[in-house]
Amino acid sequence: MSVRRRQNLRRERLKNLRHGSTIEELSLEVEDIDVQERRPLVRRASSSLSSLTSDHSEESAAPPIPRRGRRLAIVDTKNVGDVSPTPMSSDATPNTSCDEDENRRNRRKSSDDLENHNYQREQMLRDKRKKLLKRNTISDFYRSREQNHPGQFDGVLIIFDTKKNRQSFSFRKFMKTRSKESLTKLGDVLSKLKPSHFQDAELAAYKSVHWSDLIAQTENNTKPIQISETERKRREAIWELFTCECNFLIDHLMVLKHCFMEPLKNVQVEGHLMYAEPDEIFGNLDELCYISYTFCKDLIAVLLRNLTTDTIWNTSSLVEALERFAQISNEGGVFHTNCVNFSKTANALEKLRKNDDFCEFEKWCEQDPRCNRLKLNDLLVAPLQHTTKLPLLLAPIRKYTTEESDINLLTEAIGKLEESLHQLDEKVRLERNNQRIQEIQEHLIWPSITDIDQKAYIPEFLKQCLTGQPSANLLSAPNRQLVHEGPLLLIQSTKTVEVQLFLFDDNLIITKMKSRPTRKKLSNADDYQTDHAFYEVYQQPIALDRFSMHDVGSTEAAVNGLKCIFVLVHISRFQQIIGVYTLQASCDNNKEKWIEKIMDAKDKFNCKHCMIFHKYSGKEKSPKIPSMETQLSDDSEVSPRTQRRERMVKTHHKKSLSMDTVYI
Repeated sequence: MSVRRRQNLRRERLKNLRHGSTIEELSLEVEDIDVQERRPLVRRASSSLSSLTSDHSEESAAPPIPRRGRRLAIVDTKNVGDVSPTPMSSDATPNTSCDEDENRRNRRKSSDDLENHNYQREQMLRDKRKKLLKRNTISDFYRSREQNHPGQFDGVLIIFDTKKNRQSFSFRKFMKTRSKESLTKLGDVLSKLKPSHFQDAELAAYKSVHWSDLIAQTENNTKPIQISETERKRREAIWELFTCECNFLIDHLMVLKHCFMEPLKNVQVEGHLMYAEPDEIFGNLDELCYISYTFCKDLIAVLLRNLTTDTIWNTSSLVEALERFAQISNEGGVFHTNCVNFSKTANALEKLRKNDDFCEFEKWCEQDPRCNRLKLNDLLVAPLQHTTKLPLLLAPIRKYTTEESDINLLTEAIGKLEESLHQLDEKVRLERNNQRIQEIQEHLIWPSITDIDQKAYIPEFLKQCLTGQPSANLLSAPNRQLVHEGPLLLIQSTKTVEVQLFLFDDNLIITKMKSRPTRKKLSNADDYQTDHAFYEVYQQPIALDRFSMHDVGSTEAAVNGLKCIFVLVHISRFQQIIGVYTLQASCDNNKEKWIEKIMDAKDKFNCKHCMIFHKYSGKEKSPKIPSMETQLSDDSEVSPRTQRRERMVKTHHKKSLSMDTVYI
């Protein structure tokens, strides 16, 4: 029976006993009611008792009515203590009985107060638990605010959970809201920026002037110039050199500086685009501007010196300007640095363009009329294009120069520029080679010793030390070069496995493709992002002087039902054959290419180590290893396959550097 129902029953019993009941019976019923309901009833009972006693005193003095012993209360002795009452004896007096009743009443009161305190404590804990389970979040705050003020907070994006009928906070949409606010602030900052300009107006004026107008303006003579056709073409070529350098300075470098780099720095002063590093995007742009501006000033000084209609712009003065250009550019090293880092700049721009505020900034910069509809990538590649153009601009000047000494000076200047371009090509090639080797190393998986030999027992104290392979950083040598790479098929006794070969200048690595490369389409553009594949090393790397190669003919391969195959025999330094790899190419041309690449790499490796061996042994002359061209020139009528077979036989029967060579 519930507490509420029991209380209602007690109230009904009290109503029935109020009329025609004695005081003792009423007091006994009052004791069974809870604390909140008992106090008003006790007051009523005491008032009725006082009225009855007053009526009896007025009528006659009646003898005192003995009180019966009350029913014992149930008290929790654990909380209150030992309050067990003693039953009233038969000879107890009214005074002693009243004292005992008063003690019992006090004890009951204390027990009721304790129960009330426990109830209030439980109620407080229950309310606190409800608050913890149903506490307000940021989404609840936005929901209540939207309910109180509908339509005023449409910019706040909140996701509603229909299953639980409540809102959940979305960090991605919150960041989108913040990005919209930052774009608004960035637009305000860009609208207040003051554009910077190139200050040398005199040099900019010469850019659009023809050399004949310059001579006529200097001499104040409007008569046509009487010179030979060869001299006219020579002057045209020299003026084209100046205008080309002037256009490169004003239309590319200065636009890149004043329309992109300077606004970026000004925006960063206001606290925007702080993640963008100007050095990563523009590189050594300030040095390029200084070198190009100095070269233009030197050229115009030479062109304005001794300006006559007969003989102007002597070659020696022009060569002096070129030598000064080579000196301040460190023989073209400043341009080399910018060109080599162009790939890093492109990668940095791809990452920055994932941010909406940077795209907004780039779009704002490209709207400048000085850009002449050129994009940021077009301006960044301009130094590389201009560097390769300089020898081509000097070639017509040398062509139309008549004096032999001037021709020699120009030839020497053009040779220095071409040598600088060769060095640039070598630096770019090495940079790409290092980047590719770094990518291969990051996506190369070296199997542990437990994967190579599953039956090997490793003590417990060595398992942690032998978990990884020490050869994980094998490819990080600064001078290592990647010669060739590509897919082949590895023929095994039971199956065929797709492998990827990496031929370096000192070793050959055979790997199994762990995962294929995938292309993901970017959400904000039509470009694709390529995820590189992972490769697991098969067996171990093979040094170029530790294996022999055998070309299998079509007839021999057809016997086994194969085609386009060649065999690599791996030999240890103890003259033991430790591996045989039968590789199949996709076609004959691919097979021939692989064989040529491997043989050339082996020849260069052996020649390099022969020179090192004889250097430390004290011999001056190094052994002469015949090249492919020398061997092929001996008998031009022999087929290429026969020539390659003879070359491999000669290489195998030569005395090798290592003392463990096997002659097969």
